Amino acid sequence: MSESAPNPDLFLARRAAAGQEDAWADLVDRHGRRLFNLALQFAGNREEAEDLTQEIFIRLHQNLRSYRGEAPLLGWALKLSRNLCIDHYRKTRQERKWRKVASEVLDHLPSTCDLEADSARRQHVEAIYAGLAEIQEEHAEAVTLCDLQGISLEDASVYLSIPMGTLKSRLHRGRQRLTEVVRARLTARPPDRAAVEGGGVPC
Repeated sequence: MSESAPNPDLFLARRAAAGQEDAWADLVDRHGRRLFNLALQFAGNREEAEDLTQEIFIRLHQNLRSYRGEAPLLGWALKLSRNLCIDHYRKTRQERKWRKVASEVLDHLPSTCDLEADSARRQHVEAIYAGLAEIQEEHAEAVTLCDLQGISLEDASVYLSIPMGTLKSRLHRGRQRLTEVVRARLTARPPDRAAVEGGGVPC
């Protein structure tokens, strides 16, 4: 972006901070789902995640005036939310839920008329989430953010407070290791091997 070009993220944040309801609604519409997904990874269930998301948006609204446009708004919001999510995790003393299969993920998988294919797909998802618990935490977090939640590299880099090169390295190693773990888990189930062969890790 050139120096003369306006920063749409900064403009949106300024309008929302000034109390313009349409700007705040636009911000929530753009980034609400990503922030909820982040909360869900730490809370582990939908009800707690919804409450945590409300806390995140309250904190976000309170801090909008401090946003200077130095990073993408989503990345900045994710970073701001991370400490709140970690505090929630520490208070509840729960195991990190992004390392386990979230029931909501399986519940929202689309069903087809092919029961065998549906079963294989569910086993594949289960193997991926279970496999996250077997790889290094920093690698699992990178894969979760970029591959499972679809967050951009730039936003994930801001969120994790690490250089882009470090993020790419973690993501590469995480994908490699997770693919090995998932393949081992799936091939350990002979009856379903043909159905899931060639699945790989979603990117």
